[in-house]
Amino acid sequence: MKALRVCCSLLLCVYWIALVGCNKAVSVQRIQVTNCIASPDPLSVHDNDQVIWITDVDYQIKFSPTSTPTGPAVPVTTNPFTVRTGTTFPQTIHGPFNCSTAGCYYKYSLTRIINGVPASVPCVDPGIRILP
Repeated sequence: MKALRVCCSLLLCVYWIALVGCNKAVSVQRIQVTNCIASPDPLSVHDNDQVIWITDVDYQIKFSPTSTPTGPAVPVTTNPFTVRTGTTFPQTIHGPFNCSTAGCYYKYSLTRIINGVPASVPCVDPGIRILP
């Protein structure tokens, strides 16, 4: 009977350790864009974190595809996408599962939208680093 209690207690402990270890909290990060400059740059996030772009005017955001062998070419599902001034729609960021300790880096461009049309020249190339 004592062995059964010890065995059950051990299984319960393993279950709780696995549950707590696998349950990662999703955080929401913010990128402020003013005069075509993103801050912070680069932004460091973890896989499945969310990012909100807060802008001074409307921008089109476009990630440059990368050739990661076991991950997505871009870390967002819609590419490019538009961020309107005053909106706070979060984008979920996905990266490869095998990023190094330095992280996987994804560059994106910011393009001002003028009268509903993206400007012809994008702004500086900021980026997002996805950490393991």
